Amino acid sequence: MKKIIKSLLPIAFLFLMPSCSKDWLEEKQDIKLVVPTTLNDLNLLMNSSQFVYDGRGSMEASCDDFEITLEQYNSLWLDFERKLLTWTVQEFPKLGGETYQEEWENSYLQIQSCNVTLNALAKITKTSSNGQLYDRIKGTALYYRSKAFLNLAMTFCKYYDVTTAGTDLGVPIKLDEDINEPIFRSTLQQTYQRITDDLILAATLLPQNAISTTHITNAGAYALLARAYLYMDDYTKAYEAAQNSLKLYSVLDDYNTFNSADSYPFLGKSKEVHIMIEMTTGYGTAGDNYSSIPNELYNLYSDNDLRKVLYFRVQNGKNVWRGSPMGNNLTGTATNEVYLIGAECASRLGNREKALDMLNILLINRFKVGTFVPLLANTDQEALDLVLTERRKELLKRGLRFQDLKRLNKDLRYAKTLTRVVGENVYTLPPNDKRYIFPIPQYIINYNGIEQN
Repeated sequence: MKKIIKSLLPIAFLFLMPSCSKDWLEEKQDIKLVVPTTLNDLNLLMNSSQFVYDGRGSMEASCDDFEITLEQYNSLWLDFERKLLTWTVQEFPKLGGETYQEEWENSYLQIQSCNVTLNALAKITKTSSNGQLYDRIKGTALYYRSKAFLNLAMTFCKYYDVTTAGTDLGVPIKLDEDINEPIFRSTLQQTYQRITDDLILAATLLPQNAISTTHITNAGAYALLARAYLYMDDYTKAYEAAQNSLKLYSVLDDYNTFNSADSYPFLGKSKEVHIMIEMTTGYGTAGDNYSSIPNELYNLYSDNDLRKVLYFRVQNGKNVWRGSPMGNNLTGTATNEVYLIGAECASRLGNREKALDMLNILLINRFKVGTFVPLLANTDQEALDLVLTERRKELLKRGLRFQDLKRLNKDLRYAKTLTRVVGENVYTLPPNDKRYIFPIPQYIINYNGIEQN
C-alpha cells in the first residue's frame, strides 16, 4: 500500500529541528545518526516550530464571519481562495510553498513527529530522575497528535452523529512511524475515540504550570478534550472536561486593562491562552485589505462592550478585525472558550443557573467597569440562545465558526443558509450541504488510494 506522506521521516526530522546549523547537518552524513533517541532530542522535537501552526484555514475562509468586495475578491492571490470564499471547491490543490500551508500534509507531519516521539519513549526507561520530563514529553506528543486528528476530522469528515459514526468515514489513524504501514480511513467513531482517549491520558501526564507559551499544560489538554466532546454532542463529558480544565486554570483577561489605541491590543499580553498556536493561513479573510466584519455581526456588540473596540477598528468605512493575541488568528484553546463550552453544556443539560453563572463570569470581564448587567433567562432554551450568541461574539477568528455551523445546522432552530455577495454574483450554502465536508486533496488520493469524500 502506498504511503501517507512522501518524505522519509529522518529527513523530516532534520527539517523540524529549530537550531540545526549547516555545519551540523554536513557532519551527520549517516542519516541514522539524526533519529531522536534521547529525552533531550525528543523534548526539542516536541517544541519545534512545526507545532506553532494549525489547520482549519479553509474552514475559516468558508464561514460567515466576514464579507468581501469584488475588488478584494479579485485581488486574492489564489483561485483556490476564491473558491473557498464562494463554496465552489471541487478539489484541494497542491499549494506549494511551505509544508505548513497544506492542511492535510501539515497535520500528518505533526502526527508523524508525535509517533516518532512516542515510539522512542517506549525504548527509554522512565526513572525517578527523568520521570517528570518523560511524562511531559509523552503528554505533549499525545496532545499534538490528538489536535491534528481533530483538525482533520473537523475539516474532512461529516459532523459526528452517534447513530452513524460507526460507519461514517473518519481519517487515517496513523499511530506508527513506519511509512510503509498500510493506510486506510478509520470510522468517525474510531477517530474521535482515539482523540478523546489520548487527551484523557495526556491530561494525567502534563504539568499544571506552563514552561512557556509554547508548552501545553493539563488544563489545555482538558480544554481540547472539552472541544472534542462538544463536537461529538456529548454534553455531559464536555461539561466535565471543561470543569476539570477550569479547576486547574481559570484566568480571564480583564478587557479594561487593554489599550484600544494599540494596533494589536492583545498581542503577547493575553493570559487566557493555554498555548500559542496560529492558523496555517486564513487565506484572504485574515488580512485587513481582503475582508471586513458584517454589520449584522458587528452590531451584536453594545457600546459598553469592550470587544467592540478591541476586536475591531473602522477602516474605509468597514469594520476590520484586529483582535487576536497572535497577530494572526489564534486556534489554540483558551479559558474563554472553556467557559463558553461549560455554559453551553450546562444549559443543554438543564442547568441554566450554572450556564448563566459561567457566562456572566466571562462577560463581566468584557464590559466597561460598572456597566455590565448580568444576563438572565427564564428557560434553558433562553440560556442556550444567550450562550450561542456570546460564543459567536467571543470566539471570532479561531477556526471554530464553520464547525459550529455544521453542528447547529442539525437543529432547525439554529439552521442557517450562508450567503456571500461578490459584485453582482450571489453565492449560497444551505444547511447540511455536502460542501460542509471538504474533499481530501486529490494528490493524496492519487498517492495513497484512500477513499475520497
